[in-house]
Amino acid sequence: MTKVNWLLRSITIILAVLAVAFSGALLAKDAGVKILPQLPLHVLSAVSLLLVGAASLIVQAMMRPRPRKLLKNLLLATTFFLWGIVQLMPQSILSMRLDNLVIALFVLDLAWAALLRVRTSHESLQPHACNE
Repeated sequence: MTKVNWLLRSITIILAVLAVAFSGALLAKDAGVKILPQLPLHVLSAVSLLLVGAASLIVQAMMRPRPRKLLKNLLLATTFFLWGIVQLMPQSILSMRLDNLVIALFVLDLAWAALLRVRTSHESLQPHACNE
């Protein structure tokens, strides 16, 4: 493993663990546990989303997927970033519209994944021509 890959792997692990920790803190605080009293819920959720989005972007640099897969993965990471940003915004028409965009992007991502899966399973069910 090269030093760059080791560094990217380490940063990804740290970001992912922190994202999960902040998500846990979010759930604990929402349940009434006195954790990180100086951070409001919307900041905890935003940090979780931004950290996991960053981890996902770094993974793309490490994995170097094919262009179509890269586009899909970048779309998902961007959606998490946008969702994190929306969490930090005051309630306004803009934040509501961006929130709707986040929903549309998540729906697009999941629909894309489902359609690819259906296509792949359909192709595997097709009878193959036999060479007699």
